[in-house]
Amino acid sequence: MTAASRDMLQARLDFIGLDAATRERLAQARPSIEAHLDPALAKFYDKIGTVPAVMRFFDGQPQMDRARSRQKDHWRAIATGQLDAQYLEASTRVGLRHAQIGLEPRWHIGGYGIVMETLIRGLIQDLMTAALQPEKRRFGRSAPRAPDAILADVDAMADMVVAVLKSMLLDIDIGVSAYFDRMNADARATEHAARARIQKAVSTTGEVLKSMALGDLSGRITEELGAEFEQIRLDTNEVAEKMAGIVGQLKDTAGSLRTATGEILSGANDLSDRTTRQAAAIEETAASIEQLTAAVAENARRAAAASGKAQSLARTATDGGAAMKDANGAMAAIEASSGKISNIIGMIDDIAFQTNLLALNASVEAARAGEAGKGFAVVAVEVRRLAQSAAEASREIKRLIDASADEVRNGSQLVARADEMLRDILAGAEESAELIDTIARENRSQSSALEEVTAAMRQMDEMTQHNAALVEEINASIGQTEAEAVALDGIVDIFRLGNPDAAPQQVADAPRPARAMRA
Repeated sequence: MTAASRDMLQARLDFIGLDAATRERLAQARPSIEAHLDPALAKFYDKIGTVPAVMRFFDGQPQMDRARSRQKDHWRAIATGQLDAQYLEASTRVGLRHAQIGLEPRWHIGGYGIVMETLIRGLIQDLMTAALQPEKRRFGRSAPRAPDAILADVDAMADMVVAVLKSMLLDIDIGVSAYFDRMNADARATEHAARARIQKAVSTTGEVLKSMALGDLSGRITEELGAEFEQIRLDTNEVAEKMAGIVGQLKDTAGSLRTATGEILSGANDLSDRTTRQAAAIEETAASIEQLTAAVAENARRAAAASGKAQSLARTATDGGAAMKDANGAMAAIEASSGKISNIIGMIDDIAFQTNLLALNASVEAARAGEAGKGFAVVAVEVRRLAQSAAEASREIKRLIDASADEVRNGSQLVARADEMLRDILAGAEESAELIDTIARENRSQSSALEEVTAAMRQMDEMTQHNAALVEEINASIGQTEAEAVALDGIVDIFRLGNPDAAPQQVADAPRPARAMRA
């Protein structure tokens, strides 16, 4: 490569703005370009197959396949960003080959328009898809990316698209310039008028292409270049229109981004307010639940104490019932003994009666005996008196025993009633103790459950506080979005589309940025 060629390449790189940083961004777009290169070339060669004026340059499918392979290698070389002497030679060779076989530049430029449409659309789709991809967070959850991160990706996307467009325009410039240089060389042998037309076509087309490289997309070829250059004029203007449509879409993306940012900011402010209120409500709820937990725990403690006292009372009632049962048995034994004593006293009364009769008979016999029976009569009288005294004592004892038996029977009845009442009290005490014990267990269970709820509320409170802080951070990030959107506008504003009130031409089937942002 000569020094003049090296200087010419560097001048073109400097003029169009393909510095080292821009070529690095071009290299970053290489994976996406290579991914969409085959579909783009397939679309281009399918188009060629329907144009007989171009198909006549190919001898058949094998030659077309070889041309397609060389073109693919050439695009890959451009995507590396290594725009060196080897690249300049390859691009120049393409233009010279077209001039040699008579393939007009309109087909070269038009083919770039077909390939560029597919590549740029695919590149924008890939970059927007990556920019809107949700972020992965803990526990497998995902969340929308922060607006500042999306803006950073959109900024990088704009720089990358600009780098790709500049590299394409540079390649078109080198190829077409080589073609027209060859045409100029050939035209020197022809008449002056032909040279003038060629020079006019070259200069006019070059001016439009250079303006496009500088970001002015409003330039069009309006002068008549002659019938042989009419298609070049139409193709050049079509490329400018498509580029204006692409940049217009970028402008729409920036506007949609500002609109979406405003909506996100409004929603984030509302979310921040609701999150703050929710955090306060959760904090109050947690405090109330803690108080309720303490009250339930105290009730459980009191119920446990009451259960212990009820159980103690039940044991006391049980002991009292056993004592009453023993007393009732003792009363029954006394009553039985009183009956036996009454029987014995009856026997004593009978003996006293019989003794009295015997004493009476003895007195009668003593009286019959006369003097001899006086002593016996005295004894009989004493025996009769003793028998009468014994009978009276027996009757008195019997009366007392009967009275005592009545009292014992009354006491037995009272003891039986007291025993029955104690059994009722015991049953009630046992039931009360069981109920109190059940209440105590339920209180302990409720206290444990409330402690778990309290722990969950504390954790929820911490998470809500964390979410509130996160919302504040998001608000702070969104606060910078407007400036970033303005910066994006500044990036795309380097292109001038002509009439600022006219809507930019939309490339067919291009993705809608606003719809992507809403998605």
